Amino acid sequence: MMMNLNERVYSLRQAADLTGFSQGKFRYNKDKLVAAGATVSDEGWRIPHTTLQMLGWVDPSPSNVPAPSALEIAEARVRELEAEVAALREELSQPTGLFRRRRR
Repeated sequence: MMMNLNERVYSLRQAADLTGFSQGKFRYNKDKLVAAGATVSDEGWRIPHTTLQMLGWVDPSPSNVPAPSALEIAEARVRELEAEVAALREELSQPTGLFRRRRR
């Protein structure tokens, strides 16, 4: 799922503060959140605002959506580019017809 660069994304603490729910509620509902678009990695939780809206945990009105900061937009773009680089590296590591090693 490609995230919209202009979409607000929250950490676990930020999402808990925004919704008024405990971090434990988020951890308990991790599978539901991930299925709705959140990601959990070694770097932490990344919970898009639309995920919270889909679960009914925040008001879906557009006026309730805080605008992302320039840093958040830049970080999202960096993550996309890093994923693209990783995919290209993986593709380049696979032998192709022209560049397969010759057997002697």
